[in-house]
Amino acid sequence: MNTAPDLAGARVVVLGLGRFGGGLGVARWLLDSGASVLVTDRLPREVLAEPADELAARGAELVLGGHAGVDLGDADLLVVNPAVPLTAPLVEEARARDVVVTSEIALLMERWPGPVVGVTGSNGKSTTVGLLHALLEAAGVPAERGGNLGGSLLGRLGEVADGTVAVLELSSFMLELLGERGLGPEVAVLTNLTPNHLDRHGTMEAYREAKAAILRHARCVVLPVGDPWLAPLASRAAERKARVLWFGDRSAGGAAVAAGTAVAVPRRPDLGVDAGGHLVDRAGVRVLASEDVPLPGRMNRWNVAAAALAAGGLLDDPARALAALPGGLAAYRPPPHRLEQVTSRAGVRWVDDSVSTTPESTAASLEAVGGACLLIAGGRDKGLDARPLVEAARRFARQVLTVGEEGRSLAERLNRAGVPAEQLDTVPAAVARAAALASTGDTVLLSPGYSSHDQFAHFEERAAVFRAAVRDLERPPALS
Repeated sequence: MNTAPDLAGARVVVLGLGRFGGGLGVARWLLDSGASVLVTDRLPREVLAEPADELAARGAELVLGGHAGVDLGDADLLVVNPAVPLTAPLVEEARARDVVVTSEIALLMERWPGPVVGVTGSNGKSTTVGLLHALLEAAGVPAERGGNLGGSLLGRLGEVADGTVAVLELSSFMLELLGERGLGPEVAVLTNLTPNHLDRHGTMEAYREAKAAILRHARCVVLPVGDPWLAPLASRAAERKARVLWFGDRSAGGAAVAAGTAVAVPRRPDLGVDAGGHLVDRAGVRVLASEDVPLPGRMNRWNVAAAALAAGGLLDDPARALAALPGGLAAYRPPPHRLEQVTSRAGVRWVDDSVSTTPESTAASLEAVGGACLLIAGGRDKGLDARPLVEAARRFARQVLTVGEEGRSLAERLNRAGVPAEQLDTVPAAVARAAALASTGDTVLLSPGYSSHDQFAHFEERAAVFRAAVRDLERPPALS
């Protein structure tokens, strides 16, 4: 039951609007709820013009280009954008003044009229959320998806029926504050844990602890059997009387070790992937043939398994979830920029995987594509080890074209490892070079493995530049 307070008349400060309106949804909802809203961001008005103009027209007060003049003395709430660290001065001031510090996702979870399933992990979150949403709807269960996918479900609160399931992608940044607020989903899925966001969390242990906040209220927890960082969370889930379900490779059971602790996991996952890529139950009985999964790569089969287990755990009916798999997979539409084919031209496939910002995710994408591959990789380093990308490139890439700030050092490292690599600096230059090198049957894969923030505002802009450069290849030369 929703026991969250009415915010009509409340004085609310929203910290972080963002260049792409990350705080826009919550600010809109707060204004519609009758709150008095001040939005502040360190970026100037000219950078935030579109969302800032809309909020000003709706009656919000704006303090942009810094936070000078923001007075928390009469504030009831400080709503923090996930991109803002919880060590920010305004957050610390709010705590010192006993102002409630919250977030868009916390406000949503306090008010959602049905069960919540949360999905977190370093890779595969968006795909698993989409698969789970499609599975639930195929099983006849009303569901909405949101969270880190973009947009806000707050505006849907007055429209969704009681009992509607919210399937939320939850980043580590979101989970930090949810943990502080004592909130968590009823069913928790952790897809994997590989190094990421260490510039904010500092260590893998701290990164895992941020993710572990998802366990707080879960009655069912879905974990990967072969992940040494996440396997130890099973004991915490069991202490909270949660049911633990396992997915992953059928051969990955045994003991997982992390931070010096051995944790026993089942010899066989509850829903696993066998050597042929088929989904099988714990007894090895085939549940879904590999050819019936319309997504490339072993990791996507893990995502399907995780989604099916989460659906079964939520419904307390695994058979119902498995029966919905064919319909759910038929209805599922992959999110953009995740192994998305842009075109096939002269026998060469061009694939957009711009969402890849870690070496591990690029390694998984190379394995998924398989065959002869020309890889475009590089960008801004986040302090992550490039070894997974290099090792996968040795197996699956016949040529790597590097771009961005780390392009030169990545090319040098690849060449030392015996992988032909060439530095091109920009994405359009890499596309042009790939077109010259590619032969019939090749795949040209943009899967950078690094942040886009050296040359682009975000990974979507990087994808747009890649796609435009590929389209330009198809245009006939201008007549002189």
